[in-house]
Amino acid sequence: MKKFSLKTIGSAVMFAALMSLECNSNASAKSVAEKEAEVPLLKGNGVVKMDDFAKEMVASMKTGWNLGNTFEANGNIDKFSNQNQGIGSVTCWGMSEPKKELFDAVANASFKSVRIPVSWSNHICDKNYTIDSEWMAKVKQFVDYAISDNLIVIINIHHDNFYSESAFKYGRGFYPSNKCYEESEKFVTRIWEQICALFKDYSENDLVFETLNEPRLRKHEHEWGYNSSCSKCKEAMNCINNLNQKAVDVIRLSGGANAKRLIMVPSYVAAPWAAFEKEFRLPEDSAKRIALSTHAYSPYVFAMQKNKDGGTSKFTSAHKEELKNMFKSLNDKFVSKGVPVVMGEYGATNKNNLKDREEWFSVYVEEAKKYNICCVLWDNNSPNNSDESERFGFLNRSTYQWYFPTLIEKIMAVFN
Repeated sequence: MKKFSLKTIGSAVMFAALMSLECNSNASAKSVAEKEAEVPLLKGNGVVKMDDFAKEMVASMKTGWNLGNTFEANGNIDKFSNQNQGIGSVTCWGMSEPKKELFDAVANASFKSVRIPVSWSNHICDKNYTIDSEWMAKVKQFVDYAISDNLIVIINIHHDNFYSESAFKYGRGFYPSNKCYEESEKFVTRIWEQICALFKDYSENDLVFETLNEPRLRKHEHEWGYNSSCSKCKEAMNCINNLNQKAVDVIRLSGGANAKRLIMVPSYVAAPWAAFEKEFRLPEDSAKRIALSTHAYSPYVFAMQKNKDGGTSKFTSAHKEELKNMFKSLNDKFVSKGVPVVMGEYGATNKNNLKDREEWFSVYVEEAKKYNICCVLWDNNSPNNSDESERFGFLNRSTYQWYFPTLIEKIMAVFN
């Protein structure tokens, strides 16, 4: 028998251990790859005729207003820390805490709906994604304020799209990639379970849910524009389709009025043109009460881009045609096939061009109304922001007066 020295035995043991580690490492890598591949590719043509209630509900919403930069505000949007920021976060972007009178003013101006964007990831208290009860109560309080003014309310998951795929981990919202999907689905599931429990007895005629806000590949070269030739964009779209489907399933299974209320769902970055892509799928819904959620500050050069960066203050005939084409395309792809559309955010930033903005608002809402598309005005209460692209102030939250009353008149001339 050959004798083995302790050194030889030790080397053999170490070799075996190293081989074991390598195998485990490969198995682990394979496991991750397999998990990433498990994000299902949803089938179907993406457009299914909805129940009449969906269309009637969107018609009832007519035109709406956004409570911007308030419940979706957080102290450091790009560095979610899992720390509960408390109810004081509603003021961290410079807004005062809203009062009931704010919703009174919105209703008195003849708006029929209000969107209350809400962020949740900075209000999580434990490893089970439990939302701070005080935060839940505060959201409920303002939903109640709006409903008491006969306003239809939209609430959502907003600004919980984490800024980085590589830094993504527990409690940091969601990120639409295969690598982050498992954790993203857990977050979306738990948040919607808790929202549903809180509002399950609210009438489907008063409250609308929106699954996600502008889901996208943050910090990616195609963050703001879906590119069908980009494999990462396609991956993101598939993840968004699945997250939308998961949210719809959770909402319907929660019972009460949630089983039949209207649910708004976005495509990539909530862009209309991304919703036209063949990779986008509307969720399957037993109630068939889904609406497409879109946002469009269009044409961008007029509505949002800074003049010094190539934008313009002039609303031209070419811009008018662009708006007409966008709304016609939404009608051709969705509305005419029985899927209602809600333009959840729109507006034109203040470039000291009131007359041009008056014309823009008239054309925008006229084209939307032609196809029964509800438009919800984005309002951050900042008409003179130092950043020209962020001057979306319309309702003064201290005086409850409109900064540009003629713009509101243009909207209401169409929707009333």
